[in-house]
Amino acid sequence: MKTRPALILGGIVVLLIALNFLSPFVFLRSLSNAAERGDRDTIAAEVDFPAVRDSLKDQLGRLLARKAEAEASGKRNPFAGFALRILPSVGGQVIDAVVTPDGITTILKRHVQQSGDSVARPSLWRGQFTWLDLNHFRARYVNARHPDAVFGIILERRGLFGWQVVGMRLPLDQL
Repeated sequence: MKTRPALILGGIVVLLIALNFLSPFVFLRSLSNAAERGDRDTIAAEVDFPAVRDSLKDQLGRLLARKAEAEASGKRNPFAGFALRILPSVGGQVIDAVVTPDGITTILKRHVQQSGDSVARPSLWRGQFTWLDLNHFRARYVNARHPDAVFGIILERRGLFGWQVVGMRLPLDQL
């Protein structure tokens, strides 16, 4: 008699663990379908736009710092130094303008199509996946033709099984 409730409880625990493990993949599938359909309302709900803007601005800042360091150690080009000084401001404005539901949809379609087997539709569920911690999950997608052009998405848990995009990694150095 006592084993039946224990088995039911054990089954529930196993089910919750499986749902926890599978939930980011279900989210990526939903995000992929929304990008494929151009569903800006779903994209708007599934992306934390201020957090994505901040992550892209940080990424741009690190890239420009590396470029400035390389420029300082290399040949002196006065125009390069000037460009490196104004690019953070201009880049920040471009990022603010691009990180919208329509912009994110375009980014997802462009980068993720390159990583999947089929070029016809995004494949956000195909990539390299890493749990950063219990509440953060990273998906990385590598372009087969350009292996240094890595596209990545950082997800953050929202609620028990919900997720939201809070960061992106774009191959900015190729732009």
